[in-house]
Amino acid sequence: MSGSEERKPVLELTQFEALEAAVARVLRQLEVWRERAASSESERRRLQAIIDKMETVSAGLEVSEVVAEVERLRTENAKLRKKLSEGRRQAEQLASEVEFLEDISK
Repeated sequence: MSGSEERKPVLELTQFEALEAAVARVLRQLEVWRERAASSESERRRLQAIIDKMETVSAGLEVSEVVAEVERLRTENAKLRKKLSEGRRQAEQLASEVEFLEDISK
């Protein structure tokens, strides 16, 4: 045997199996990353559609105008909630009075 033949590295079976297992792990991880990338791209498209829709709705409005409109709607919503609460209180009071009148008329 020549000296060069003796120096050739021999890949042992256990080393080959370890390499094969490492490649299998890398391939599984690659598949996970591909799925995550596809999911992220889908989410990006969904959010872009929302942004595009918002841009269409608010076309021509300045950011300050949009903020002012949101604040106006919040204030209006608070007033309506207060009126609804007051209406509910009055309805409960009327129901109590009707119940009282029914009781005394018996």
